[in-house]
Amino acid sequence: MKKTSRLAILVVAAMLVVSLLSVTGCGAKEEAEKKPIKIGVVLSESGANEPLGKPERNAIELYVKRLNANGGINGHPVEVIIKDDQSDSNKAQQAAIELLEQEEVVALIGSSGTGPTLAMKQEATKRGVPLVCMAAGANIMEGDFTWVFRTPPTATEAGKKALAYIAEDLGVKKVGLLYDTNPFGTDGKAVVEAEAGRFGLEVVASEGYGTNDSEDTMDTHLTNIMTAKPEIILVWGTNPGPAIIAKRMKDKGIKVPYVGSHGIANQQFIQLAGEAANGVVFPAGKMLIYDKVLEPGSEEYEFIKDFDQAYQEEYGQPINTFAGHGWDAILIITEALKRAGADATPAELRDEIEKTQGLVGTAGIFNYSSKDHNGLSPDDLVMVEIIGSKWEPVKK
Repeated sequence: MKKTSRLAILVVAAMLVVSLLSVTGCGAKEEAEKKPIKIGVVLSESGANEPLGKPERNAIELYVKRLNANGGINGHPVEVIIKDDQSDSNKAQQAAIELLEQEEVVALIGSSGTGPTLAMKQEATKRGVPLVCMAAGANIMEGDFTWVFRTPPTATEAGKKALAYIAEDLGVKKVGLLYDTNPFGTDGKAVVEAEAGRFGLEVVASEGYGTNDSEDTMDTHLTNIMTAKPEIILVWGTNPGPAIIAKRMKDKGIKVPYVGSHGIANQQFIQLAGEAANGVVFPAGKMLIYDKVLEPGSEEYEFIKDFDQAYQEEYGQPINTFAGHGWDAILIITEALKRAGADATPAELRDEIEKTQGLVGTAGIFNYSSKDHNGLSPDDLVMVEIIGSKWEPVKK
């Protein structure tokens, strides 16, 4: 080959390399500049529901960190904008309005409690934006639930699970019900009173308490309940009330069994109640004791194990039910976004969430439909007993 020909070939090759580098560079630049997908989050990071909101935030932020490190959604990073509702329904509603009007989020997550969630539901429904909530109140799905989806089991499922345990395992008939007068507690009260008869049980007394009642006030409630001579006390609320009740029952020498709701499925109940937590039984998702109730190697076991290890590595704390609710909420939305596309409208995203089938989460296996936005079944729950300040499956 002549020298001039070889030179021509080298020049052409160099031009091709430059061209390819230029194209690749533009692609990388374009990839790096893809618009973030905004998701608004409202949590109770302070106030009465703080024990729920903080682990929910930890889980959501960790999930998004891992998702973005792996390329986000088709190259689009996910951005979560988080606001604290201070466990206040009015503040939750205002936070939702700000996220929808100022940040133009494609979806909402929240809130931690039933009352704030109901307030957010109004805004999500009014503006046609999907809301994935982490509160368990059955009344959240009353009326129009077109735009609302849920991650935890409902008060109805948890109530039926607890009543079945009382009737079949404890073998008693007379139930004394202590419930928080907030939306979570009154929702549980309604479920227990409506369903007790179907399990052959009688609610001999129902006593409401305030979320921030003192120990002295709880003593009065316990005295009122015990005058009806219940064979078991069922407590429906979230901390700190249930922990105070457990301590006062122990201090007053009340020996009847204590059954709680799924609202105490976190370490703070054990920390607040101390020794009085031992012996308390409550319904919860399998995640709480997954290594004791799920088969190693199963999809559910491996999913929760991955979450457990990642959470402990990041925060140095064990996972709990509420962290799981946060993990599931962002999982459900982002999996739907992967199917619908990064540029999906809120309406398109809602439709895709409703098509979710067989999605393994921390709370169970989610199957949504146009008629069911709860997604879980009673089979996703187990009864848990606190023994030696640790969670154990209830022995039959």
